[in-house]
Amino acid sequence: MNKFDFFITDYLRENKEVALEKIGTIKTLSFSNTDTQAGSVEFTFNKKITTSPELITYIAEKASKNKHLIASDLDSHLSQVREFINIGKSYEIPLVGFIKANRTGTYEFLPYSESAKPLRTGPQPAKDRPSNNNRSVIQLISFLIVIAILAGLGWQAYEFFSQKSNKGNVQVQPPVQNTVADDTLKHIDSAAIQQPVTYAQEDTATIRYIFETTASALRARTRTAQLKGFGNNAGYDSVVTNSVTYYNLYVEKPTKIADTLRIKDSISKFFLKDIRLQVVTPE
Repeated sequence: MNKFDFFITDYLRENKEVALEKIGTIKTLSFSNTDTQAGSVEFTFNKKITTSPELITYIAEKASKNKHLIASDLDSHLSQVREFINIGKSYEIPLVGFIKANRTGTYEFLPYSESAKPLRTGPQPAKDRPSNNNRSVIQLISFLIVIAILAGLGWQAYEFFSQKSNKGNVQVQPPVQNTVADDTLKHIDSAAIQQPVTYAQEDTATIRYIFETTASALRARTRTAQLKGFGNNAGYDSVVTNSVTYYNLYVEKPTKIADTLRIKDSISKFFLKDIRLQVVTPE
């Protein structure tokens, strides 16, 4: 869940109404700190509406960030939200409810208090058994997700202790250049992989702090140009996955290896996004 979603919730709590670009207008008639009861929210679907300017100003003030940067990042976030809704997923606004698309493509709103209730158009006792089956499937999926998370945590712990036992040295795998990922991202041409480069904690390397991935070439060019205009050493590269070109937007900085996590956290707070790291290997 993106930080902008929590800002939208806080804005609704204080101002009772907000417009989200090409999504619609949300009005909260009554608001609880723990839940929004059914009937207390009004949602109007509107594909031509623009985002409330007051929301942008509110987020910029709360985050102490440049208003134009917030407007650009919020526009990108809402664009991804619409793509998310259009493929059949529900967009959650914390403590308010969910927005989803129905079969005709119209966006609908489901309050928190309604999301736990079975959807029925009339008395249908025969559907009780499928409901139980669905619940079993959800429980199975949840169990598999928990197993995957635990496996990931175990691997991270193994990596952490392996690095500590290496006497403070850091091994960085250089990026694979011009490599096209296949459907499962598992088969990579071993000839394109370079040998790992070892860095000590006091060494300095050129790091790319990747703050956004987008399928829009226009977004990559305009965002990069905007950041360069603000004096940032910004750029982007591309990778092709499933015949779709994705663009990684980054800020490039020479960084002492020991300072990498501190600078990553600082850049994450600036962009209000998670940051990925990529080491630029010397030619």
